[in-house]
Amino acid sequence: MKDTSPKALRRGHNEGNIRQQTDGRWEVRLSAGIDYKTGKPRRTSTCCSMRQEAIAILQQQAHEVRTQGWRDPMSVTLGEWYEYWLDTYMKDTIKQSTYASYRSYLNKHFCVLGKILLKKLEPHTLQEFYNYKFREKGLSPKTLRNYHMALHKCLQQAVKEHLLVYNPCDAVTLPSGEKPEISVFTNDQQQALVKASYHHRYGVFIRLDLCTGLRMGELLALKWEDIDFSTAQLHVRRTINRLAKYEAHAGESKTEIVFGTPKTMLCLSEVKSKYVPFRFSRTYSNFS
Repeated sequence: MKDTSPKALRRGHNEGNIRQQTDGRWEVRLSAGIDYKTGKPRRTSTCCSMRQEAIAILQQQAHEVRTQGWRDPMSVTLGEWYEYWLDTYMKDTIKQSTYASYRSYLNKHFCVLGKILLKKLEPHTLQEFYNYKFREKGLSPKTLRNYHMALHKCLQQAVKEHLLVYNPCDAVTLPSGEKPEISVFTNDQQQALVKASYHHRYGVFIRLDLCTGLRMGELLALKWEDIDFSTAQLHVRRTINRLAKYEAHAGESKTEIVFGTPKTMLCLSEVKSKYVPFRFSRTYSNFS
């Protein structure tokens, strides 16, 4: 017969239990996955003096297990699975900048979707979400494709683990729209900018970026060793960015300076130009 007395308050599968010890204190016990060092189940045990305090501790610890580790697939939400997928499958396989982007999607845009049970996520819900972001929020088709790509990868892993029968992202049609017209400098504007740059302490960066088209992270990561004066070549080997930390402890900055590799390794060679004092042509190369 199931014990329903105050001394043994059990919750659902993998959600732990509360029991009163002989000395009157309340113990909170929770299963938290596997200890891979010993191969045994990992369990937590916390004691307190009050029953209500024990209930609060159990709820908090159960939440941490749900967001930081595996739980019953019948009760996991999209947000919880997305968190698990990020930390388990993505954290060590993608650039920190990509990881930060994927996490920002959840925090800023998937918050409402994240409350839906993974098992109950349907294509029409995703379609309505994309339509709303496009029509009401004015997000570009390119931005929506980025969200969709991350979400598709997340749910595809759920399919592989048999948490889902199919990937609901496969049935979605993303909104399309005209590409915005890009405004560029005329030759006169370019010459005026170069002339004005000589009166600014960082003008050399303006001229260099104008002539090479380097991304900001590539430009700021350049070192003297990247310049070969004998051949008039500039090698782009790294990027620098301020990114969100994987983990930020209390009192610490939530961001850090990170060096990474550029999307394409470049060798820029000097050629003459009638518009600006110098210009570079790009040669795509692989560097060790």
